[in-house]
Amino acid sequence: MDDLEEPSQECEMCESVDIRYVHYMEHPDYPDTLAVGCICAEHMENDYVRPREREAGLRRLSRRRTTWGKREWRLSRHGNLYLNTEGFNLTVFQRGAGFGVSVARRDRDGRQMGKKNYSTQEDAKAAALNALIWAKAHL
Repeated sequence: MDDLEEPSQECEMCESVDIRYVHYMEHPDYPDTLAVGCICAEHMENDYVRPREREAGLRRLSRRRTTWGKREWRLSRHGNLYLNTEGFNLTVFQRGAGFGVSVARRDRDGRQMGKKNYSTQEDAKAAALNALIWAKAHL
């Protein structure tokens, strides 16, 4: 699935609806991947629950990205921005000419450092949400 952030792509199944949340559908008897809307995904899967659940999850994540940027980050004694949330510590720190992100579970030792550099603190703070989502599944 993908969130295009606005209805900007025509459903490749019904060719009549502009979609924002794209379900990528594949079938062994068809050579191409189709980008379709939720209703067409339901018909193609013959499942009227899972496509709606997937799309609802993407909608929640979209709303969360909107509110994430409004979070109040604190300044550590080392001069790094940090946020404690959902049992994790997220840190944005200076790395070279840019900024990095790290995430740690608050109840355990160990920290995972992101490999990517971001040009601004705001970009790094936005990326910290992805780090949190990853950490909840892997740490």
